[in-house]
Amino acid sequence: MADSDRESIFALDNIRLDLPVAGVGSRCLAAAIDACGLVALMLLWALLCAALPFLVSRGWAVAAAVSGIFLIEWGYFAGMEIATGGRTLGKMALDLRVVSAEGARAGAGSLLVRNLVRDVDYLVGVPLMAYDPLGRRLGDRLGGTLVVHAHPRGRAPLLGRVPAGWSAGEVALVEAFLAREAELSDAAARNEMARRLLARIERDAPDFLPLPGHDRGEPVAALRRALAVEER
Repeated sequence: MADSDRESIFALDNIRLDLPVAGVGSRCLAAAIDACGLVALMLLWALLCAALPFLVSRGWAVAAAVSGIFLIEWGYFAGMEIATGGRTLGKMALDLRVVSAEGARAGAGSLLVRNLVRDVDYLVGVPLMAYDPLGRRLGDRLGGTLVVHAHPRGRAPLLGRVPAGWSAGEVALVEAFLAREAELSDAAARNEMARRLLARIERDAPDFLPLPGHDRGEPVAALRRALAVEER
């Protein structure tokens, strides 16, 4: 089997499974912290704009106020993420970071694009993140980005046995899937991934699985039994 075919077995939507993707809860809490920062900036701008009619015409003062609010709302997120490598005040507080789909530092272009549709994501972002196994809102999809935990904590699965011929990278990706499977809100996608992995095990190490005709049970549980998974 070609390397590209192997990657398609272990990848989900062409995105590395070993990325510690942030869930809806942590992202919403980070957004709430950022909202407080935005309110403070807008209040400061409103105070400054209150003095503008004494310096320029009322029309120019209104235009400056509206333009400033847009620039603050968009520039806060895009500017901070570009300046800090994918972080805002809320993301810093929750130890989150915006990265590329490959897990690398997100480029300035991607960070700008992901924030262009933020107003739309205020309406549809939470449902999209809850439905998407990778927790992506519309801006993430357009910009090719993910929000991840910068320093993930907690117990991680360890494979007790591995089919002959599997590489270290393949083992790491399976462990990453098992570490994240509970966070995947789409049960169908989670089970489909587990079935694909079970099919791969059936080909490479059929003795790891029950004899043909025996019920394997729930796919993720069957995968854990097949690989004798332990928590470390």
